[in-house]
Formats: sequence, C-alpha cells, structure tokens
Amino acid sequence: MYLRRYVDIDIMATGILKMMMLHIMKDDEVSGYDIMKKVESLTGKKPSTGSVYPLLKKMERVGWISGRAEDGKTCYRLTEVGKEHVAQIKEAKCGFIKNLYQSIAMANETFDDAELQALMKDMHDLHMGFHPPDGVGGAVSIASNSDIDALEKARIERLRQNPREEFVQAVLDNDLASCLVKTAEIHGHFCPGSALGVMASVYALNQLGLESISSDGMENLMAIVEINACFADGVQAVSGCTLGNNALVYRDLGRLAVTFTVRGRDDGVRVRVLPNFRDRVAEAVPEFYPLLEKVIKDRAGDEKDAAAFREVGRAAAFALIELPFEELFAVEFVRPDLPDYAPITESVICPGCGEMIMARGEG
Repeated sequence: MYLRRYVDIDIMATGILKMMMLHIMKDDEVSGYDIMKKVESLTGKKPSTGSVYPLLKKMERVGWISGRAEDGKTCYRLTEVGKEHVAQIKEAKCGFIKNLYQSIAMANETFDDAELQALMKDMHDLHMGFHPPDGVGGAVSIASNSDIDALEKARIERLRQNPREEFVQAVLDNDLASCLVKTAEIHGHFCPGSALGVMASVYALNQLGLESISSDGMENLMAIVEINACFADGVQAVSGCTLGNNALVYRDLGRLAVTFTVRGRDDGVRVRVLPNFRDRVAEAVPEFYPLLEKVIKDRAGDEKDAAAFREVGRAAAFALIELPFEELFAVEFVRPDLPDYAPITESVICPGCGEMIMARGEG
C-alpha cells in the first residue's frame, strides 16, 4: 500500500529500481520481463524496458549477476559478488531510512505542510507495523536523537573502512544529482562546468567498469584532464583522482575534456564536451551568461547580483544533468600516454629558513 502511494517513476529509474531488481533476483532466476511484472505488482507502476535492460547489462558487466539464454530469452541470477553487494545494501538500509526521514522532517518543519505531516504519520505507522512496541499502546518515535546519533556513527564507521563508498554507489547508480551535490562540497558552488565534469566522469568510469569505480586513490585509476577550470573539480570529486594523490594528470590544453584509464590496461576513455553546451545552458537558464559576464568576468555586480548568480548557476547545473549524455559529449577510446608512478623523494631542512623542503624529483 505504501509503495503504491508514494512510488515515483523518476525514482524508479535510479538506485531504488536497482535495489528492487537485486531483491527480486536474490532467490530465483528471472528474466527482464519477469522483473518488470514483479516491480509493477509491488509498486503499481511498470518500469520501462529502457530502465530495466540497461541496468541488467550494467549489473552483468560488473559481475553482480550472470545471464543464461534459453528459449529465446535471457534469465538472470545473482552471483556470489552480487549476493555480497545485496548484503552491503542491507547493512546500509538504516542510513538510507534515516536520511529519508530526516529530509521529510526538515521539509515538514520548514513548510508546515499538511501532506508532509500525513506522510510523516504514514512512515511512523509503517515503521510500527514492522516493529511493534512491547506491550499495548503508547506512541513510539521512529527515530529518536540517540537512534540518529547511532546511525550516523555507523555511517562514519563504514566510511572509515571505505571513504568513497557513497560516491561509488552513486556512480554505479548513475546518480548524477548526488555526485553533483558532493562535488559542490569541494567546489563551493554549483555551476555548469562542474556538472559537465561530473557527467563526463560518471560515464567514463562506468565504461571502464568496477575496477575503476572502486579506485582507492593509489594511482591505479588515472585521469588526464585538459583544462584548469570548474570541469576539473567534477572530475576530481567523482573519480577520486586528485593532484594530491598523483592520480590526476593536468595537461594545459584548454579543452573541456578528460581521459580515464587504469594502469596496466592499454585502453582508455576520452570524453570531451561538445561546443554547443553553451546553447543548452542558455536555453535552460537564459540569465546565466549575462550574470556570469557581470559578476565573474567584469567583477561589477553587487551582493544581490552575486546571490542571483549562485541561484542561476545551481539551476543551470541541475538542468544540464537532466539532458541526454550524447547531446553534450563526444566519446573516443584511446591509448593514453601516462607518466610513471610518482617518485618518493627525500625531504631536507633548508638551512636558511628552517622549513622542510621535498625534492622535486626532476633530473
């Protein structure tokens, strides 16, 4: 009942659909059509073939499921790797539920909306249906402060073990919005440039496969970026390839382009932004470029202009990630030229200033 009431077709196209598909495959071998019918029976909405079959191919490519052709159709089942991934999802469910509840609670406090209050009550009732309290009667809070603190500690502990866990999941789910939000944490604001870097990186990493997506920043995954601009921060945030871990190579070519590869492999994926991206930004948010000219290029705007620029930058960034990838980018598969691993050099104390100086590693 609750799934039918609140499911949304846009949500079904992202991580929630993937989790439902994995759950459906955990016990039985099923076809894509079987999955579509099962999801429809659970939610009241039938996912499109354009959502289900690309996800099946992606899961098969990264090793979560295996397919077997029989009588003109392909049936899928979870592999051992897939079962382990499902177990990890189950461990993370408390954090997912906590974040969802907190978001609704914050919106309820902000807007004092009757529908939000009804949703809060429904979530509480649903929680009580799965976890009835001991004894009879009495209201039970779905998430006390101590519960929230415990869930947050559990999340931090998971991130201690795998600091890029949330980014990895977002890349696998093609969750561009989450990647864009997390990129803004280091970039400081939302803008079309960082959004393009996010989109290019998510696409390329999924092309290279799980080995690249789960990189640990030890110079196995490498990114060659061709511009020093907002685009580069999208690349650094999503991929984890940075100047500091020597996995980001900067080549000053002035192009909105990045090449990803994994050391030891001969192939790489180069993604470049098509020149007409400016037209798409202007179509979506006409105010963006006039304000960019005034606030950033001419440095002539006041605080009101700066606030307006931040707002239109956010709107433009989120508008871009909704556009089809092929309308904004061109892709080519290349044989990249990589530098050697970064050398470990000795540091010395400067006798003049007393500061420690690391050798530059040049001949």
